[in-house]
Amino acid sequence: MSQLTVQIFSSDLLETFEHYRKAFNATQISLARGSENEPIHLVMDILENHIAIAPLAPHEITKGNVTVICLGFQDKDTLMTAYNVLKEGGQSDGLKELPWSPLQGYVTDKYGVVWCIGL
Repeated sequence: MSQLTVQIFSSDLLETFEHYRKAFNATQISLARGSENEPIHLVMDILENHIAIAPLAPHEITKGNVTVICLGFQDKDTLMTAYNVLKEGGQSDGLKELPWSPLQGYVTDKYGVVWCIGL
């Protein structure tokens, strides 16, 4: 079976992980360190999805040009916790009812990652 892992690029892997830990109750799966013990690759679990964080991009990355990560939540409380943490230092037009979801919206977090979150 194949497994999809989404890659996020950040200059501070541990700070980025802590932000997503707060938003999604993410858990760390693995942490690789370089020759000077600096974090060079972290894999976390967010709602049973693997998300990797790395400090270097293979090409020029600018905020918002990478991808959108879409997550469906089972309950409104968990969704609102994630939404409120993600919009800190980021931006959003809010959450709203849509024909396919009782509550959904986009949030660009402070790292420039675009999240589509909803019920």
